[in-house]
Amino acid sequence: MTINAEWIIEQTEKLPFLWLDYLVISLNLIIFLFAGLIIRNSANKLNFGSIKNRMMGLRAINLVLFCIYAFAGLFELVFGFEVSHLQQISQTGLTILIAYIIMHYVQNWIVIRFGKEKEVEGEKLKGESYASEIISLIGLVLVSSVVFLILINIWELNSWLQTTSVIGGVLLILFASKDYFLGDMISGLIMHYNHSVEAGSVIRVKELEVTGVVMQITLSQTVIRDLVQKHEITIPNSKLRNSTVETLTNSSSNGFRDYLDFKIGYQESAEDVKEFLYSVWEKSCECEAALNNCAKPKIIVVENGDHAVTWRLLFYINNPYRLLDARNTVQTVAFELSQQHHLGLNTPVTHQILSGNVAAIQVK
Repeated sequence: MTINAEWIIEQTEKLPFLWLDYLVISLNLIIFLFAGLIIRNSANKLNFGSIKNRMMGLRAINLVLFCIYAFAGLFELVFGFEVSHLQQISQTGLTILIAYIIMHYVQNWIVIRFGKEKEVEGEKLKGESYASEIISLIGLVLVSSVVFLILINIWELNSWLQTTSVIGGVLLILFASKDYFLGDMISGLIMHYNHSVEAGSVIRVKELEVTGVVMQITLSQTVIRDLVQKHEITIPNSKLRNSTVETLTNSSSNGFRDYLDFKIGYQESAEDVKEFLYSVWEKSCECEAALNNCAKPKIIVVENGDHAVTWRLLFYINNPYRLLDARNTVQTVAFELSQQHHLGLNTPVTHQILSGNVAAIQVK
């Protein structure tokens, strides 16, 4: 069988598609090809997680529509079965596509208009606020309601509105799932209201072993970008609110104060240890610009332990987003200088050598 332009036109005429179907297919193809451009150019850069989720949602709608039309054409040409309600399917697909894109632009406009400006790693970006979250939720409900009414008219299901079975089912679902989302929603509203956790803040949650930048706070969850691996962590609001959260960006004029502890044996004098830690701080400031070399460090004794003294080096950091880089620099410099100063950073083991014996008996 020779495939040429006439054959393609002949087979196309056999397809059960009308002009509206071809319009939806063409629009769906254009949106599929330029989905990245549509989502990224209009999205708020602070919400990296939402960009990915919206991209996946848009492409999922595109693929579902492509599959529906592909199966419709296959059943018509190969099996001779006519797919019913194809016009309603096209109208439904067109409605969902347009509503999805409109809601995307509306939500980003709300963030730009009602969100809070935050500085993340030297760049000023707009983040979610209490007002923007509430308005976005209202906008989502309105758009969803309009789409729901349009779909009911498309599929001629007006009788649904005359019964209470559908409304009762929705209320039953909401009541059954209230324990899942209600706590997170209330916790999110409280955090928005108290400004305890805001987009752009650097926080540390010891219970969850997380140190990162708050990227987004929704009514159900908080998205944090980990400062170590640069990936995003999603934490339910109720779990975050029940944890101890340190806001690292709320600091003094000298910057954010951090510390590192070192266990040093009793054989070292206090003057030698202070000189060593001060040298560590000086060289670290030369290697890491995030450390504030103008604010002098503080060296204190935290604990006189059984085997060693715990010394604490307190220092200031100009850029809290470089917190882990600064800590790593101080640790590396301390290791290098400990060899030059012949000062051990390992926890010494107290022991006694018995004359005539090779074994060591540990003193508890």
